Amino acid sequence: MSEIHEIRLGDCPICGGKNTLKALNHIHEIPYFGKVMESTIICEECGYRNADVMLLEEKEPRAYVVKVEEEKDLFTRVVRSKSGTIELEEIGIKIEPGPASQGFVSNVEGVLERARETLLMAKRFKQQENDEESVRKIEEILSYIAEVKEGKKPLTVKIMDPFGNSALIGEKVKSRLLTKEELEKLSTGPYIIYDSENGG
Repeated sequence: MSEIHEIRLGDCPICGGKNTLKALNHIHEIPYFGKVMESTIICEECGYRNADVMLLEEKEPRAYVVKVEEEKDLFTRVVRSKSGTIELEEIGIKIEPGPASQGFVSNVEGVLERARETLLMAKRFKQQENDEESVRKIEEILSYIAEVKEGKKPLTVKIMDPFGNSALIGEKVKSRLLTKEELEKLSTGPYIIYDSENGG
């Protein structure tokens, strides 16, 4: 079952275009997970877009973990809403909720590609600043990501969501309820943070 609904939302808050804002809501089932709505807001005038993923069935706050050890593990499905925090433990990267974050449905390989693109942008910025130490650390992480993609290095992928709207789906995935302490620590900070204590 798959449905797409288009809703007119009125004027664009970015460019002020008259009645140019619309929402496309795609409702579909994800195996072992349930009914999901992927919602994309688009301005037909300036191209502004914002996406989110919402579960249409009530879920509890959960953590999902998968250990990526071979290439086939890269196909583990990732459902991430705006309220989900993704951790890539061995490389010290967190993708957290924040003003720039968007919901998406992808897989572990897709998440690694997003991280790689962000790191490449950060590397260019650090090169302009002549920050050789940061450039070296970023290159180490990029090298590690490449080896994970080739099945040569392990990577622990974790997703936590206080509203239960995010998940990892695959044979090796382990799931549990979030503790009260974990719920209190979940951040609403910037989109990607490099944690130098855990990475590099």
